[in-house]
Amino acid sequence: MISAACTILLAKDAEWIVDELEADIPPVVADGNSPSIQVAVVHQGRIAWSEAFGEDSSVDHVYMNASVQKTFTAVAILQLVERGLLDLDADVSQYVPFGIQHPDFPEIPITARMLLAHRSGLDEFPHQFGWDTESAFSPRYRPPCPPHLLNLSTEAFLIASLTPEGSNYTPGSWISEPDQEYHYSISAYPFLRYLIGQVSGQSYDAYMHENVFIPLGMTGSGFSADAFAERHVLPYTRIGGENVELPIWNGQGWMMHTTAEDMARFMLALMNQGRYGDFDLLQPGMVELLQQSTTIFVEDFQEGGDLPLTGHGLGLFSFRGGWFGNGGSAPGFQCLLRFHPSRGVGYVILSNVNAILGSGWELDSVRSDIYTVQDALLSILDPTLKLRGQERRILLLIATVSTFLIMVLWIRLSLKRRARQKEENAA
Repeated sequence: MISAACTILLAKDAEWIVDELEADIPPVVADGNSPSIQVAVVHQGRIAWSEAFGEDSSVDHVYMNASVQKTFTAVAILQLVERGLLDLDADVSQYVPFGIQHPDFPEIPITARMLLAHRSGLDEFPHQFGWDTESAFSPRYRPPCPPHLLNLSTEAFLIASLTPEGSNYTPGSWISEPDQEYHYSISAYPFLRYLIGQVSGQSYDAYMHENVFIPLGMTGSGFSADAFAERHVLPYTRIGGENVELPIWNGQGWMMHTTAEDMARFMLALMNQGRYGDFDLLQPGMVELLQQSTTIFVEDFQEGGDLPLTGHGLGLFSFRGGWFGNGGSAPGFQCLLRFHPSRGVGYVILSNVNAILGSGWELDSVRSDIYTVQDALLSILDPTLKLRGQERRILLLIATVSTFLIMVLWIRLSLKRRARQKEENAA
């Protein structure tokens, strides 16, 4: 009887959530200035709602998910660890045909764990953006990648950037001692994608399809825009308040093109201890490792209107209130992936406009479009989140005031004690 009652309650809960989403999300999207937005919501182990809004878009249209791809790459790395093919704490130089060393700390091995956690000390290679985008936005928006680098293979570009004799090498690409501090690295994950190919004996593309996309039923995901030519949305940048069309770009054949529903399936596996149907994407211990913070942000970091960050694990951020996920931003595209394991809810938002190529205020403008949708989703999926945040701020305020009062009391007592000692000495 209790089980039946719970089932009915969950069904009503799911129905209520869908009704709320149908009522609240379309007006929020309509008030924004994105050419299109695609949203998928998961609830209690399934995709509860999926919708697309705007110009030339449907739930089957394909977007680029930008840095959210890092979480997919991290999962692939952990799969190789599970199979005994890769040691997270071994020097990655033993897996590739060239050596990798921090120029100032050559005695400290660079490991896959450090790279996943953005703790290797690596920052960004010169010309990384130009090489990644194949100079698709040059010269109008960005300087072109030098010709001697532009057509290099991934391996050749990494050798040119990581070895002292390389034509793209500079010690300035390394900025801190390995494993001592968090620093978000643009260049760490291109190396990890290459590492997957070296360790698995397959191309990154082939490995991801065989071990992630196909088992999860992610039929709308891949690494070539040409494969989705009939249903790939056009990217835009915002210039002077207007959305300006950009060319569809591939990103050296390594950048992920996908749909919100496909990413929702991946997210469901992470929320279910690595299992999706009969497929084990990861073992539960590896999912826990993925989520466990290797860096804890003492002061919650908040970018624009996003959820405040509390830490970073191995390719996955933790947010205030028990949320996990990642965010992506690339020319023409934005993506948010967020899930709350204990509440059994999550969402994916994709947009086809960005302002990386424009000015700072325009970047805030396009982020506002996607964060406003996120706020509307959170008000439905986690209605007490803001209240919990307010309670936390109140507790911090109480703790701060209490500490101040204790310090004042201690100072007053110290002054009285000194005054008493002076009187005794004078007597």
